[in-house]
Amino acid sequence: MTDREHGESVDAAPSKSKKYSRFPTADELARFDGLHCARKYAWARANGWRCPSCARTAEELVRWSEIRGPSWRARYGDAFGMGFTVHMAEHHCHGLGRFPRVLMCGDCNSADGIAKRKLNLPSDWTFSPVEIGRFVTVTPYSGRTAIDYAVAKAIFEDGRRFF
Repeated sequence: MTDREHGESVDAAPSKSKKYSRFPTADELARFDGLHCARKYAWARANGWRCPSCARTAEELVRWSEIRGPSWRARYGDAFGMGFTVHMAEHHCHGLGRFPRVLMCGDCNSADGIAKRKLNLPSDWTFSPVEIGRFVTVTPYSGRTAIDYAVAKAIFEDGRRFF
């Protein structure tokens, strides 16, 4: 950047980077410990786990995002509270036990609830991990999630005949 009046180079002040604007390097992935999901993340990496819905590896779940919580932000965030995060969840059936509890990525787990709210589905309905994989696409190293609501609705309509 240059000073318009004198043509001299001046450094721009650092600013907050955008969510999902960075991909982790191999070295950053090797140092990443999983933050609040440390045990799940370590187990997933050691066992070659993939999300049963989107098929991303544990490493592909790591993304650049705002770190929530003051203690986590102080330990892992940059000057603007941004850093690498990961989200993993124990997905379970809220109704009649259509499938066993399973570890999945936080994006696919959230997509279940988002689709249910958008489609106004019953609270005791839960999409199975395989069903979620049919209507959700998530970009590796980001939380960018695409949900095909027409497919989700068709899955619900088909599944509700049996439960």
